[in-house]
Amino acid sequence: MKRLIATFFVSLSTVNMIHADDLVAPAVLDHLGLKQSWARPVTAPWGAPSIVNQQLVVMEDNPVEYLEIIEAASDAAPADAEASADPAATEESTETSDPRVIVRMRVDTTPPNGHLSSREEAERRANNEIRRLKRKGIDAELRSRKIPRVNLFSLSDNGTLESRDAETGEPLWMIHLGDPQLPYMELGADQEHLIVVNGSNIHQIDTQNGEIISSISTIGAPAFGATIAGDFVMVPMIGGGIECYPLRDPTIDPFLEKVEGDALSLPVKSPDIDSSRTAWATDRGFVYVMEMQGVPSLLFRLKTDGIVSARIAAAKGNRFFFGSEGGQVYGIRATRSGEVMWSTPIGEPFYHEPLVFGDQVLLRSAFGSLFSLDAATGALTWEKPLRGVGELIGVIDGNLYTTTLSGHCEVVELSTGKRVSAPLDLRPADFIVNTMTNRLYLVGDEGDVQCVHAVGEDLPTFHHELAKPLTVEESVNNTGNQPNQNGKGAGGGNDPFGAGGNDPFGAGGNDPFGAGMNNGGNDPFGAGGNDPFGGAGGGNDPFGGGEAMEDPFGANPFGN
Repeated sequence: MKRLIATFFVSLSTVNMIHADDLVAPAVLDHLGLKQSWARPVTAPWGAPSIVNQQLVVMEDNPVEYLEIIEAASDAAPADAEASADPAATEESTETSDPRVIVRMRVDTTPPNGHLSSREEAERRANNEIRRLKRKGIDAELRSRKIPRVNLFSLSDNGTLESRDAETGEPLWMIHLGDPQLPYMELGADQEHLIVVNGSNIHQIDTQNGEIISSISTIGAPAFGATIAGDFVMVPMIGGGIECYPLRDPTIDPFLEKVEGDALSLPVKSPDIDSSRTAWATDRGFVYVMEMQGVPSLLFRLKTDGIVSARIAAAKGNRFFFGSEGGQVYGIRATRSGEVMWSTPIGEPFYHEPLVFGDQVLLRSAFGSLFSLDAATGALTWEKPLRGVGELIGVIDGNLYTTTLSGHCEVVELSTGKRVSAPLDLRPADFIVNTMTNRLYLVGDEGDVQCVHAVGEDLPTFHHELAKPLTVEESVNNTGNQPNQNGKGAGGGNDPFGAGGNDPFGAGGNDPFGAGMNNGGNDPFGAGGNDPFGGAGGGNDPFGGGEAMEDPFGANPFGN
């Protein structure tokens, strides 16, 4: 335990040790309309080559809450609203337009004084800022916004497993597990569990705190890592077959399924929330689909034209897409009997996993040709394939980011397949493929991870349908306008946090920190010129000014 704690704090102490050569320069990002969100080193003994696997997981059951100070409707309305020729159209546009966010605060940010909870601290600062804005004639409101949390899990070949917030880079926990003398394989991950396969050992870890839930040994020798599907953990075995181990109930016996041929890649699960169907291919030219809910069972197998050697891509509706060495591309639906939606001959061999985005299936051939097919029909959607493509990284604002065969990046218009730009200075050593959000995760030679996004896209958007809708709650606590629990209004003397005369922190004359009769002259945090945080004349106010202020709570606390 002492070694674990010491290692963790050594990791935190070196969080600023970023290698400049590994990062994409700000000028290059600006040219592409991108902005760095964070850059931090992953705990890996030999840099990027010692990173076994990295997984991004959307944690819908554990969302991040933001408090946003927004312009009130009267301030956010267009100045020429009354002059509109169509009042109905003006009303509709006003209702649908999102008000300007003046300040955004992340609730789970640790308060600097440690005396208040993060929520209380964020609300206190937000309400103080609303008071200051009102003194400047700006009518503002407070609302709450909840966004699914995204975590980045990284596994190194010395057994270091760490969890980070994928939006801030902040380390959440880190553990060492397994035997570094044995090989580590791909992570299995969902919102609750991480599965690490180390030699013939399967370790189950809690995603929230990094605690090891269980460790068991496999019967055979694993060929790949683990896939979490339904009630089981699936592990392909050398010599053919799949071993399935119960995820939650240790009293259930493992399930073994013998198939024809060795698995050529890790099984992939359907992204449907209520589905546990998985698919993988073998070296005998078969694609298998298995149901993992309840008692595991094989649904069907498909004989393909050529071996499918890459991992299969999954999409909503229990759909799976893959290309074969024979140049055939397939779209199937995992029904009980199996449905081949389409099969399109391309004529070039495929050894790479497809990327599914919306209604497009993107697949790169062994010759570096990128094809776009319609997910419903299999028809080619670009006039001609894009040549010289290396790997697919992710999608931002309708543009696909790829590498080329020479190693630098290209930006491609997703709808047409035409090159938008090819910045020669953007040459990541590695990257994390992200099909979930509008972020790019670039990895340098030393293991530094750099998260970038489009300018203005400070909050993530999600490419796939979420199980739970995003929630926005207006007017969480609009200071000075809401009654308290005793029925008193904004001037209620019994409201200890209101705007009345007895408010020790309010705007009344008894406020030792307010804008009372002394005009804030002695108030180190008040409205005077000495206010380091606020005030009408405070040039150093990180919350003041009311005009496109920098979010002091969204900033990287490590300065990256």
